[in-house]
Amino acid sequence: MIFQNLITSFIVVIYFGFDLQSQTLAGQVKEGSTQENIPFAKVYILDLEVGTVSDSLGKFEFSIPLPSSVRLRVSMPGYESTIEKVESGNLNLLFLINPNHLEIEEVVVSGNQSTLQKFNVIHVETKKLTELNTIPGTNLMQIMEQIPGVYNASTGTGISKPVVRGMQGVRVVTMLNGLRLENQQWGGDHGMPITELGVGNVEVIKGPSSLLYGADALGGVIYFVDEPYAAINSSEYLGKVQFESASLSNRSSFLFKTSRNKLRLNMGGLYTNYADFLLPNGKFAKNSRFSDNVFRLSLGTNKNNWSMHLRYSFSRTRVGIPGHTHDSIINPLSFQVDQQERHRVLAVQYSSNHFFSFENKWFNKRNEVSLLVGQTLSRLREFADKITISSVGMDLFNTLLTFRYKYYLRENLTLIAGYQGMFQMNNNDLNAIEFLLPNAFTIDNGGFVILNYDKRKWNFQGGLRFDQRVIQSLNEFKGQQPITRTYQGLNYSIGAVRSVKKNTFRLNLSSGFRAPHLSELLANGYHHGALRYEIGDSDLKAERAHQVDLTYEKKGEHLGLVFNPFVGLINDFIYLQPKDTVIAGLPVLEFQQYQLVKLGGVDLSLHYHPHFAHWIHWEGNFSYVDLKDKSDNYTSLIPQTRISNLLNFNFTESKRKFYFEKISVQYSYLFEQTRVAQSESTSRSYQLVNASVDAKINGRVTIDLKAGVRNLLNENYIDHLSRLKNIGLPHPGRNFFLSATIQLIDFKAK
Repeated sequence: MIFQNLITSFIVVIYFGFDLQSQTLAGQVKEGSTQENIPFAKVYILDLEVGTVSDSLGKFEFSIPLPSSVRLRVSMPGYESTIEKVESGNLNLLFLINPNHLEIEEVVVSGNQSTLQKFNVIHVETKKLTELNTIPGTNLMQIMEQIPGVYNASTGTGISKPVVRGMQGVRVVTMLNGLRLENQQWGGDHGMPITELGVGNVEVIKGPSSLLYGADALGGVIYFVDEPYAAINSSEYLGKVQFESASLSNRSSFLFKTSRNKLRLNMGGLYTNYADFLLPNGKFAKNSRFSDNVFRLSLGTNKNNWSMHLRYSFSRTRVGIPGHTHDSIINPLSFQVDQQERHRVLAVQYSSNHFFSFENKWFNKRNEVSLLVGQTLSRLREFADKITISSVGMDLFNTLLTFRYKYYLRENLTLIAGYQGMFQMNNNDLNAIEFLLPNAFTIDNGGFVILNYDKRKWNFQGGLRFDQRVIQSLNEFKGQQPITRTYQGLNYSIGAVRSVKKNTFRLNLSSGFRAPHLSELLANGYHHGALRYEIGDSDLKAERAHQVDLTYEKKGEHLGLVFNPFVGLINDFIYLQPKDTVIAGLPVLEFQQYQLVKLGGVDLSLHYHPHFAHWIHWEGNFSYVDLKDKSDNYTSLIPQTRISNLLNFNFTESKRKFYFEKISVQYSYLFEQTRVAQSESTSRSYQLVNASVDAKINGRVTIDLKAGVRNLLNENYIDHLSRLKNIGLPHPGRNFFLSATIQLIDFKAK
């Protein structure tokens, strides 16, 4: 009935609400104060996700079918970005943009608004992947640790999970272009199912401060945005290779992008192979090897008021499970070996992921409708003792539907309403030795309504959302009869932002809801990858959170500052409690609940670009988070307080064929962690120094070269969130890297 009503409303809106026109658009980009032409500025139509580049006189033109009105974003390195809604058919547009050496005003797309950060009611950390890759990492999560409030819970170098404000797993929702990614993320040994291939930007929404993403996101949302398509009537060819000394690794990728009048295509692939990584003491981490195969495809087109995007992503990963043992007494030295290997040995985990989405958008002056249908399939196989029979085997099927309708009630008043549905099926491999979970399905239904109001320098947003989740197991499981559980919650979000000249003040109050996951309700078995035996509790209640976020931003020509304190409460917080029991050498942990958990902390970032030395950029950030129960006892796995600094020395761009672009030095200090739960060990402080140098070879084919080192001081450290802490296995030692990126842009495609 719900789907029938949605489809009926959807057809009515399409048929009656839209004006079908096809017009062209042209204009010029100039500097605001001097009126000088700005050549090679990027002009991007946000509604269609297509762009072009201005010529040597700053002029641009779109000769493709266009809606009656569009939102244009104009950007250029060293200048402030701007977004304006314009009428199609205008051939004399003039955009005036002002210099800003910090280049920190990014467009936020995750909220379905495509607004500049300073006008967004919710604070969103937005980073280009090229910025995060100043010091390249072994995986995507490693470089994302540079974002304030974001941490990495790792199992060696092959498995990394995002941690936002001290929360991970099912409390952090990961999305790719609006598609929710599901891949057994409840398990500590199941990493994030996405690589940097084809990703342009990452946006992090911290805390339950958005109504657009459904239940579960108590910690936050990590939203990945694809690289934009090539400029109209052009093609781009991008190839990259990277080598790391600690794992004798090879990472190779290619990306092809082409754009014609109505059709746009991005297509790429990636292959990685890593041997066991080198430890600071000269030995190697046994079975820390892994390999990846990735393929990605994006196809887009538009006609008048309609645009379509078809996206597909496939990944297949083989990762060794370091620290696997059945011994009741663990000898940490047994996991450090003298010989480095890369071939497959037990214990090993194979995972494959298919992510498919089909998105359609219709829009005119007062209406915007988007419909996204997605299908994901995640297949997991763990082999602990025999390579012929899986110890654990699970298949996760996930069907998703997201419908959103935006209506401009007035020029300064906007209504956004929508529905999200999900049907998820968890099936076990019947030939597996062990079953951690029963076969089961989960059904989600959620609806929301949001109002945005702009008045002069104020922006207000308020909304409500209702979610319902039904979980049903399909068979008797280790003495537990099949169960059916229904959870539901009503949540709110209200906030305001005021932007005055170079200062932005933002306040947001929000609530969140998370139903217990199937693993928390019914788990009963060996979780070899997580190195533990887990026991669920079918009587767990849903978690409910309330949080207050305050943000102050200062954005000047040479100084940028973001100060973001937050406090919150979470009722019925679910956690794993260690028991004084061992089964087959694995510690036993049970899912239990705190009646109340208090959350608090602060994220601070600073970007300084001195007027007297424009070739220097200093970026620093500080992150602190605290979680306690109502008796002021600490919860487990609270991230260490962190200070991070990045210093870039940029050289003047040269017309020579070969020249050095910049030198980068990064320093991070993580404080001692003594705020631990009962039976949890403390972690000592450590510091890391990384460095890199960039060079460029110009020509018809551009080659970017990067060389450097991570952990320059060969620090012997174990992060508090490392899942290998219990066996005393450190992170990699000194690690040299070398990469080359080859780019060819052809503006003759027709």
